Amino acid sequence: MNELEPLNEEEFDPRTLSSLLVRIASMYYIDGETQETIGYRLGLSRQKIQRLLKQAREQGIVDVRIHSSPSETLNVASELKTRFNLQEVFIAPAHPNQAAQRKAVAQEAAGFLELYLRDRMVIAVGMGRNTGEIPNSIANKHRVDCTFVAAMGGSPNVEFHVNPNEICRSLAVKFGGRAEALYAPAFVESTEMRNLLVQQEAICRILELAEGADCAVVGIGGTDDACTLVRSGCFSVRQIRQIRNNMAVGDMLGNYFDIYGNVIPSPLYGRLIGLNLDNLKQIKTVVCAVSEPNKSTSILGALRTGIVDIMILDAKNAVEVLSLDETYPLQDDPSDASED
Repeated sequence: MNELEPLNEEEFDPRTLSSLLVRIASMYYIDGETQETIGYRLGLSRQKIQRLLKQAREQGIVDVRIHSSPSETLNVASELKTRFNLQEVFIAPAHPNQAAQRKAVAQEAAGFLELYLRDRMVIAVGMGRNTGEIPNSIANKHRVDCTFVAAMGGSPNVEFHVNPNEICRSLAVKFGGRAEALYAPAFVESTEMRNLLVQQEAICRILELAEGADCAVVGIGGTDDACTLVRSGCFSVRQIRQIRNNMAVGDMLGNYFDIYGNVIPSPLYGRLIGLNLDNLKQIKTVVCAVSEPNKSTSILGALRTGIVDIMILDAKNAVEVLSLDETYPLQDDPSDASED
């Protein structure tokens, strides 16, 4: 291999940084050179090489994937399927980069939909970054005459690509089907306003279509201060903290539950324009896609609701969910206990 010319730490600027990152990444990951050797040859400190390698991973120049052995992945998937009475489990390899991890999970979800969807099916679609990434992974070859309908309202503050109406539109374009939008906010100011809105024919028709869907594709939201419903302006930080204080660990379509799968009562439910958990239970196949780190508690709570049929997640969360299930076993129903 030819020697690379020495490079002083101050000899590059943002215009040359990209080529430098490719250069260092190639030397480290392809040629197998140590960080010390790379630093010596380029005239950079070892600490600087470490930072640049990290930057290369963050920018997607380096795509690092951690593959479990096929048998290990199959065992984890089988155990999840058995414990939570699921129809199927798909596990994507763990990835240190969050955008790449979301894409890997979306690819699994897209592959499932391409095999599962049939003409005349109705698919209810939720909000979120994982759900919103799925259309990007669908090849334009599989045409299905089905209908994608928003399962909840949106928000003017939500990112365009995570809005359920936009996700429906993107899925319809990729599959050659139709999209039915729900032109209403996810949450309104009062129960009275919600009751008035759902009586409107345009909104009522969409909700009825979603309730009767053959399949639902949803994400699992968290309860942190930066969760999707806070970022979209549906909830304030104060409200999500109150929900969290009430022991909520996650949500599906804005419906919150605790780690044991119990619904967390909230006055916000009377303000939701969308499907509730009882509606989801009536849908034959509910698909959940999750990729974010630290989501294992939310996933466990969702699985324990008994609503999820197809679980699509990353390897790290999959292993953590099994561990959490043992750490926090389901509580016994007091009504089942015999009286002394």
